[in-house]
Amino acid sequence: MEFQRICKEFRPYHKNALNMALHLITTPMGIISACSLLRIYLDYQLQLPRSVQLSQLAVAFYCWTLFIKMPVRLWIVNTICMAFCSYISTVYDPNPYIALGLMAGAYLGQDLAHWLTGESTFQSSYMKKKDWPSMLLEHTYYLLPCVLDAIPHMETTFLYWLVPTNNVVSSKITDPEGRQNLADMRQWVLDQKPSKDHTTHWWFATLPEKAKECFATIASSPPLMEMFHKKFPSNLYACEVIPGMNEIYVASENYKQNSDTVFYMRHVDGPWYLFPLCGAYRCILAVNKNERISTVFPHVNQKHTLSDGDVVGFDFNREVHYIENNLDTVNSETRITLKLHYVVYPKCLKPLGKVLAALTTMYDITARNLFLVTLKPKGLIGQGLAYIVIIATRLMFLAENYLGYYNLVYVTVAALATRFAHPYAFLVLTSYMHYWMYIATYAQKTNVAHGLFKRNVIFYKTLAVSQLAFYYITNWEFDPASLAMIAVGYGLSASAAVALGVDRTYFGVELGLCEPKWVSSFPYNKIPHPMILGSIMALLGIHKMAGFQAAMPYLVPGHVAMYMLHLSQEMIFDVYRWAATKKVQ
Repeated sequence: MEFQRICKEFRPYHKNALNMALHLITTPMGIISACSLLRIYLDYQLQLPRSVQLSQLAVAFYCWTLFIKMPVRLWIVNTICMAFCSYISTVYDPNPYIALGLMAGAYLGQDLAHWLTGESTFQSSYMKKKDWPSMLLEHTYYLLPCVLDAIPHMETTFLYWLVPTNNVVSSKITDPEGRQNLADMRQWVLDQKPSKDHTTHWWFATLPEKAKECFATIASSPPLMEMFHKKFPSNLYACEVIPGMNEIYVASENYKQNSDTVFYMRHVDGPWYLFPLCGAYRCILAVNKNERISTVFPHVNQKHTLSDGDVVGFDFNREVHYIENNLDTVNSETRITLKLHYVVYPKCLKPLGKVLAALTTMYDITARNLFLVTLKPKGLIGQGLAYIVIIATRLMFLAENYLGYYNLVYVTVAALATRFAHPYAFLVLTSYMHYWMYIATYAQKTNVAHGLFKRNVIFYKTLAVSQLAFYYITNWEFDPASLAMIAVGYGLSASAAVALGVDRTYFGVELGLCEPKWVSSFPYNKIPHPMILGSIMALLGIHKMAGFQAAMPYLVPGHVAMYMLHLSQEMIFDVYRWAATKKVQ
């Protein structure tokens, strides 16, 4: 009961995966230094013989005292970790100064981990209490077991950086002050009598003072700030308005043969996709009622028909989106929206956030000027510029939609590693990436951008299979058994994919996008996990050919090992079994 209590108290301060990853470095550092200092004390101060054995005995005694206090599996893992740390301290045998330095580094490193991730330390929760010395002693005694216990309770997995997340945010303006500001903004726009022949834009800097004040109040209102801080905790992230990009936007039914066409195409607004750790967000806020025009985010399977105070925000430089007309409806008045812009950045990286805001604003102003020229194109030059805008938007979308800019950067780095580090670096770095993405996404399950996940795994799986085919063909030796295994294996895997459908094949059920459905058609009525088993059979068929096996002896075993790891994950955490159990309950 004592251990369960301290674990429950410890977990809320250790939910962040990065924080826990750093703890798995700093905690063993502290244990290694403690073992070394104990051995040094026994050897030099007490001058006891066999100090190494005595220090190892002390570690064994500590582990024995924990046996009746925690679950057996956790105790086994904890004991293995303690034995490893004791072994390292004995092998490297640091002197007193290095041991003390490790101890200081471990303590300060844990504080740094909490600062970087915005999580308070568990120690800070009890230091003002009268019995804090005993609580600190208890905390220290249970530190490693508590760290190990907290891992399954993290908000994300350690491989969260491989999981494409859903970064679209939404809210609604409902407070009286906000509603009044929206009404005032709507009236101001209607008084200007905007054109119905094309979209109309008023940028924030050009607004009269009263309208500008109303706009600024809306942009910095609590509902919008709270919308961001639900996704990006306020203790860790800053969210600031980018006024130079803000505008009032009035829609038009006439959007063909001019640059308004891009809004109805799948596109990404900005070019700074690869800018690290920060995000520039565009928010679309509906000023009046709207039932006709919807904003669609295909990669996260969301469609928003924004009306009368609804707001949706998305990453200006990363999120693929488009608008579409609901042809069965007609708005009573022209759709009016505010385009609000924000930069979100970790508080410890404020200069980086400011740079992104400046770069995005600079691009937006340049694109805005080009857009205005092509909004009402005149002559061949104007029409040509309009087509350039449309074509450039289309090409940017195609690159992001089917390849992904991060993926392109990764394979470029892998290619450079092959050129300058090792001839097989590209092969190793790209052949197994899709398995890690399967494992990470299956483990996390929540807040996943399903469209991006499908794009990424298809991209890397295509690379992996292409490289297998290349080495198979270039080392060709006729082997009918090998060919038969490949044909049967990939045929079985393909039939399983057809039986499931694309979305179910790529974790549609696991991510909550599809209802759990027991597939009873072939091959699921004959073979368990036919997709994985079929792929493994095909891989073993490739490996069977003597020429391939001699040239690439480790490539296929690596594929099979990754498949078996993911198969074990699916068997242990069977989502269909979980769904059936929940339904019965």
